[in-house]
Amino acid sequence: MHSEPSADPIDELTAANIADWVDGYTMLSEIALAFTIEQTLAAAERHPGSAIVECGVWRGGCSTAMLLAQRAAFGRVVSPVWMLDSFEGLPPADDPDGPLAKTWQADTESPGHYDNCAASLAEVQAGLDRFGFKDGDVVLVPGWFSETVSETAARLEEGGIALLRLDGDWYESTKTCLAGLEPHVKNEGVVLIDDYYAWDGCARAVHEYLATNDLAYRIRSMPDFSGAYIEKRAARTDPDRV
Repeated sequence: MHSEPSADPIDELTAANIADWVDGYTMLSEIALAFTIEQTLAAAERHPGSAIVECGVWRGGCSTAMLLAQRAAFGRVVSPVWMLDSFEGLPPADDPDGPLAKTWQADTESPGHYDNCAASLAEVQAGLDRFGFKDGDVVLVPGWFSETVSETAARLEEGGIALLRLDGDWYESTKTCLAGLEPHVKNEGVVLIDDYYAWDGCARAVHEYLATNDLAYRIRSMPDFSGAYIEKRAARTDPDRV
């Protein structure tokens, strides 16, 4: 049994410090990072002990922010953060991902290419080590999603997932993570979808998953359209709640 934690509000200075600490380790905008922190704390308070899972971590900045925010608000990490990534960059974009995705991936000289979003496991671990997290606060899961998601889902089946963040960019990656992990997201848990507006394949995978599984989840836009998110509710039962 886990005690029911209560989050202390994070003041602007603390939030700014967290953003500074992860600067260069995440591609999220300031607005998107603030929204992610807000949702992380709400998820950890609603489902303490259940995991927060990020699929596609790049250099680990977003996951680190979610850990630091919990430590600031609760005095400890209430919901461990699981970090899934190939740590080898993105797989090749395919036809469902659209022409823009293929063009982006082929332009290796672009400042926004970020070496195909590659960051090594050692680099990510070194970034985490700066903050002295305790054993069990963070779980690093290296490998392609096709190889790691099923095993991760089995390990999380009992405790469930409080918040799932998808940042795998492409159709197949998004599809794999949704199919394997979304069923383990707790009721009223949240699924953050970083690339919903960025890449056609991500949007296709989300729409396909919801339609195939006959799910009535609403897709909501994050502030500044930096991504989308879903609040997991099987049906709308409260007429006063959107």
